[in-house]
Amino acid sequence: MVLSSLVLIYAISLLYTDNMRIGLKRIETGTSLFVLPWAFYYLGNRIQWDGKHLKLLFHIYFWSSIFYAIMIVVFFWTLGYYQGEQTLEYSLSYLDGMLEGYSQHPIYASMIFAIALFFIPYIYDQYRGFKKVFLSLGVIILVYVLFLLFRKGVMIALILPAIVFIFKNRKAIGNTKLILLASVLITFSFFFKDKISIRLGEVFAKTSFEEVDIENSTSMRFAIYECVVEDIKQSPITGYGIGDGYDLIATCLKDKHNIVFKDSKQKKNAHNQYLGIWHYAGGLGLLLFMIQLLIYFVKAISSKNMLFVQLVLFFSILMLTENILDRQTGVLLFALFLNLFFFMHLAQPNPFLKVNKGNE
Repeated sequence: MVLSSLVLIYAISLLYTDNMRIGLKRIETGTSLFVLPWAFYYLGNRIQWDGKHLKLLFHIYFWSSIFYAIMIVVFFWTLGYYQGEQTLEYSLSYLDGMLEGYSQHPIYASMIFAIALFFIPYIYDQYRGFKKVFLSLGVIILVYVLFLLFRKGVMIALILPAIVFIFKNRKAIGNTKLILLASVLITFSFFFKDKISIRLGEVFAKTSFEEVDIENSTSMRFAIYECVVEDIKQSPITGYGIGDGYDLIATCLKDKHNIVFKDSKQKKNAHNQYLGIWHYAGGLGLLLFMIQLLIYFVKAISSKNMLFVQLVLFFSILMLTENILDRQTGVLLFALFLNLFFFMHLAQPNPFLKVNKGNE
């Protein structure tokens, strides 16, 4: 009940939202938050999970992500990025809406690739010879496209789970692999150093917090946070309803900073899932969601499974800078993996694969 409660709180907020159409659309987007906990609960009590099926899931997800990453590279080629005809920012702007059948905002494309990286240690030892070479090339492609898209929130969310995994498995991984990994990351960092310096420079630039620049994502986030916090202060218990967040933020940006979005698709969400839920559904909605995350985290720790811990940390950190539960891709990945892993543990203790000499 707790793991599916957020959508119910959203539904209750329809009683006082001003924009019923958007509210119903948000609930439709979040349907998997309600359906998947119950589905996996039902399956978890009736199916004995087999590690082979989990390995198959990891393989399919990993290679599907490679295919998608290659499609993005090819798409950028057709736009003229690699020929110097178009800038990277121009190419990125076309990724969400123009890549037919696979359109995705760069943030959510990056999230797909980041999750694929978490699965690598669980499939690496199953490859031998040339197959391992292809696997390594796949990893390089994923890392390359992650740097190509370079979404700050996703990259930051990757750091802590990666550190936790490396610390836990440092002896099994070995110095050679760690040095190789560091070399690959340093190489890509140097290759994209201009883009990285610009993106990270926004975070530390004093002007990002002193004036609002619509071209500066950090500056815009800071302005949005101010608007959301001011709204929350006026209605901290119940929020404003699931349909009103975007319009309230747009009104605040117009009144305070004279920023007007003519296209409704350009309207901004809170860019912080926790503030967003508080904005939509009040303190009760946020409390239930925090309890939900705590339940996932406690189960991940008690089951002693590093992959589960990594994914909970990844989603929890990413939600500090993105409303991933406002878009279908973010909702589906969050609900699918966390509920699958949680209820799999309920059905059968430690069904997960062991990574390298018994380390989980």
